[in-house]
Amino acid sequence: MRYYLSDDGGSIVVSGDTDAFPVTIPAGYREVTEDEYNTATGTVTVPLPDLP
Repeated sequence: MRYYLSDDGGSIVVSGDTDAFPVTIPAGYREVTEDEYNTATGTVTVPLPDLP
């Protein structure tokens, strides 16, 4: 996954093969780490429980 943020509060997540399906990121967005993205968007990742 690739994560992008803009200074005006926008966010984009791109998953999959971007070579097979080209994606154009709008001007003003910058690529960030998953942690930076989660902090900026208030995303909380909860791990799945172990299966019995």
